[in-house]
Amino acid sequence: MRGERQGPVSEGDRNGKAARQRMPDCAVGAPETVPHAFVARFVCSARLAAVVALSAVSALMLAVPAFAVRQRDFPAGFQWGTAIAGFQAEYGQGKNLDTGSDWWLWSHDADNVANDIVSGDLPENGPGFLDRHRTDIKLASQKLGLNAFRMSIEWSRVFPRSTEGVKGLRALDKVANRGAIRRYRGILRKIRRSGMTPWVTINHYSLPSWIHDPIAARNALNGHPVNDEPPVFDRAGWLSRTTVGEFRKYAEYLAWKLGDEVDRWITLNEPMVVAVNGYVNIPALAQGNFPPGAWTYPGVVDVIVNMADANAAAYKAVKRRDRGSRVGFVHNMVAFTPADPSKELDRQGSEHAEYVFDRLFMNAAIRGVRDVDVDGEVDPGERRRKSANSADFVGLNYYFRGRVAGLAGPLSPGIPLFDFFPSTVYESPSNPGGAPCPSTCTEFGWEIYPQGLRDVLGIAGSYGLPVIVTENGISDSNDDQRAAYLTSHLRAMRQAMRKDDVDVRGYFHWSLVDNFEWAEGYRQRFGLFSYDPASLKRTMRPSARLYAKVARSGRLP
Repeated sequence: MRGERQGPVSEGDRNGKAARQRMPDCAVGAPETVPHAFVARFVCSARLAAVVALSAVSALMLAVPAFAVRQRDFPAGFQWGTAIAGFQAEYGQGKNLDTGSDWWLWSHDADNVANDIVSGDLPENGPGFLDRHRTDIKLASQKLGLNAFRMSIEWSRVFPRSTEGVKGLRALDKVANRGAIRRYRGILRKIRRSGMTPWVTINHYSLPSWIHDPIAARNALNGHPVNDEPPVFDRAGWLSRTTVGEFRKYAEYLAWKLGDEVDRWITLNEPMVVAVNGYVNIPALAQGNFPPGAWTYPGVVDVIVNMADANAAAYKAVKRRDRGSRVGFVHNMVAFTPADPSKELDRQGSEHAEYVFDRLFMNAAIRGVRDVDVDGEVDPGERRRKSANSADFVGLNYYFRGRVAGLAGPLSPGIPLFDFFPSTVYESPSNPGGAPCPSTCTEFGWEIYPQGLRDVLGIAGSYGLPVIVTENGISDSNDDQRAAYLTSHLRAMRQAMRKDDVDVRGYFHWSLVDNFEWAEGYRQRFGLFSYDPASLKRTMRPSARLYAKVARSGRLP
């Protein structure tokens, strides 16, 4: 995944090599074309003198301080890429629609639009990756000089019908959409032929509607006591253990069909975001507005446990079918700091926020500790050896800081460490009623905090696995913040690698092209390239040139 740490060949090395190649002409005597011995000796002496002088210059160049011949900031073989997701990027011009996912139902629901749960923007007006993938692959590999490309596969495209009761890969193949598999295979092959390594996310948020009906789930959970176990209902998504088994089958099928084109697999994208934004929607306080937009404390714990088990099951299934691959998960992490460092309650709340959001899932996936009562203690029965070591690497997504106010007691008796409230989103064009930004914020209202990337890299690195920054970026339609954002966060990453000894092996910018930003629709512009919805033409933003320069040289500006 990462090459040896080698510096670039210096000008002195190159000049010295050239001089050595010219030396034999004089060493063995003058060329026969020189008529007189005196002239021959003169020519040879002059050439030898030039060689000696050139060698002296080379020696001096090699002896000068390191700043004269600048070394790489990142090692050769470091993975530089961009990331996209299927539901956010595949559609365009109303084509290639997949109406069988929970996010399709959620983004088109009239009640959600009327209540401002979703923007009302339509995903079918996206950047059209399926039709324009050749262009996007060229932009990434040639225009930006990248060597890696992260994308996801849509579960509902591969299996538009239920796989419940279907056993065995051959049987799954009969109910799969083979056209979708052929199309994804063609895209992956083009990525590889362009010189980039494909990093494939098996599930990036969206679920097939046959396994999750978000509208029915919302209605079933609406009004249910928030501290009671959620009711049992069909197509309950990650609330149901059924989803764990079906996800294992889907992951194994992908590894079987596409493993020859993929060496790096990602099981799940941001399980804590799915859990919190989908199941801890507290009116007027914290609303992530992901499907099913519920508020259930026992439910959010069930979702986290089920996704941890799904990761373990998928990890084993993929490794069984694609033995030479590396498999990990992607974890969104927030840099939590006390709102007031002088207050003990805020310091304690910050520590608890870090444990619940940043560590809880990783403890389950890597150490096999499923803290189902979220009390920070490993109780009997909470350690699952079979679930441990279910990752070869940690994918880390980082965007913002969370300033934490500690509370006198937990918001729910079922989650003892949930005794805090983090402020993560501030006033922005899409959130005009938000609190004023305490420092500098993005167009999303997220606080820019580069030190936070170094901090969370330290947490992720403490689990003893290689770390890949699988997403980092900024919503910046005018492109007047992105260059500084990129530079500052890459510097923080380098500090984590050099000073904190974190084994970071790659960085993926979110995103290649502007796309459908979930509940926010097209309000947020994360792309290094913008696009015209009518023609799908891509336009390079100036900050993309900075990223391309870093990726090609391995050096910070």
